[in-house]
Amino acid sequence: MKILSMSPHSRKQTPSKFLNKDRILLVDDDQLHRACLKEFLECRGYVCSEAGNGVEGLEVLKKESVSIIITDNNMPEMDGLTFIERVNHDYAQEILPIFLITGDLSHPVRLRAFKNGVNRVFEKPLDFQELCHAVDWVTKFDLHTHPPTKLASNSAR
Repeated sequence: MKILSMSPHSRKQTPSKFLNKDRILLVDDDQLHRACLKEFLECRGYVCSEAGNGVEGLEVLKKESVSIIITDNNMPEMDGLTFIERVNHDYAQEILPIFLITGDLSHPVRLRAFKNGVNRVFEKPLDFQELCHAVDWVTKFDLHTHPPTKLASNSAR
């Protein structure tokens, strides 16, 4: 699937300021939505890992280093907010930018998100360009407190 008629050749013309190789974990049960978001981010030079729900997301974190987490909220098995709470518990010493995507922007959802360290909540339908700009901003200003580390090494507590 190609978004906005971009071909693999157009990626080579991506401005160098976006060629950063930060790894992003995308957690979303909607495979098409996840594929579109992955395409947008990879066109900007990011590397993406994918998971279909929070349980799968935790498994990815045991194996891979990530710099940013983008998660949907409404998913089977483990929703996005529960996933974020588990990440915060299991990797308390790590500081990762986290973005939540949700169709429910109610006060309780936003409050729970921000209490759990979510940097930004995006409402569905998602504006892919807006999310990409937020990711660019986080990486440009290096809001990580340290380089990405393999989270798996920290889970043996």
